[in-house]
Amino acid sequence: MNLQNELIERYAEQFPDSRIGKCIKIIERAARMKTNLLIQGETGTGKTSLINFVGKKIFPTKPLVTVSCFNLSGELFQSVLCGHLKGAFTGAVETTDGKAQTANNGVLFFDDVDTLTMDNQSKLLYFLDYHVCEKVGSTMPELLNLWAAFSTNSNIEEKIMTGFMREDFYYRISTIKVNIPPLRERPNFIKYFIENYLDSLKISYCKKFMEECLGYAWPGNIREMTSALDRIQILNYDGCKKVNSLKECGIESNEKITGTYSMHNDNVDIYGHKRKNYSSPQSDSENYPAGLKQNGGREDIFDITSEKNRIMCALKKAKYKRNKTCKILDISYSTLWRKLKRYEIYEKLR
Repeated sequence: MNLQNELIERYAEQFPDSRIGKCIKIIERAARMKTNLLIQGETGTGKTSLINFVGKKIFPTKPLVTVSCFNLSGELFQSVLCGHLKGAFTGAVETTDGKAQTANNGVLFFDDVDTLTMDNQSKLLYFLDYHVCEKVGSTMPELLNLWAAFSTNSNIEEKIMTGFMREDFYYRISTIKVNIPPLRERPNFIKYFIENYLDSLKISYCKKFMEECLGYAWPGNIREMTSALDRIQILNYDGCKKVNSLKECGIESNEKITGTYSMHNDNVDIYGHKRKNYSSPQSDSENYPAGLKQNGGREDIFDITSEKNRIMCALKKAKYKRNKTCKILDISYSTLWRKLKRYEIYEKLR
């Protein structure tokens, strides 16, 4: 077993009331009930490790199959998911099962689900609704029984707002939603992981090194930390078995985080729900045309900063024509009108 994954599992078992321990409990409940689960978190937080751990624990003798959604498009997606018949397309020299059939009675894990195209979201939505799969070139449906789990390191609500994800698809995959906290919010885990990882490498450390590790933001999370610890053996040319500074891992302790997406973990709990006393961020003026009044103060993060923004973007794209706006949002006219009244969006429509 990968040492990184083993340490994550051992930590969760020893500290069940930690944030990771609580996350695992929720994932286990979803797995037992075969309820669709969306696991969110910054890159490198261990989302795949947790799914693998829970999948093997709840379905020890059943398959666990991962679908990497990135760059899957068109017929390729259906072929990867459901398989194809011999001769269904150029290069189909034999009949094959897809990942869904392979995962039957077990776990089907969709990694980076937010990268699916809108067309493939529709196909997957149908599969999730009925658990029915058809091979490319076939008209015979196959009924499957499995647990579907999904992961993302993106802001899904923002993807919906900008038209890159279907709202109904999001609701379908996130029956249960778990938010994995970034490493910088888990100092106890950092200390536990480093102590045990270096112990496995037979390397000791000084107090200054641990202080620097606890003070560093770890923008790459567990993945970055594991790589940094592995580099100790390579960069310590003198064969020293003790590490004294993060610099010996190739990291400057005062480096700034760059290019890392924030899941707003400072303001949400492990379920992805808003914590109390959250002050919503300032809205981009591009999303709110002049003359539209914005609500100030503390607001509901999903209803206001996501849904209202999305409606405003759709209205702008439709040049404030309500019928066209309904098509963009894929909602009924009555639903749109109800939301316009709710968010007091009137001026541009009169």
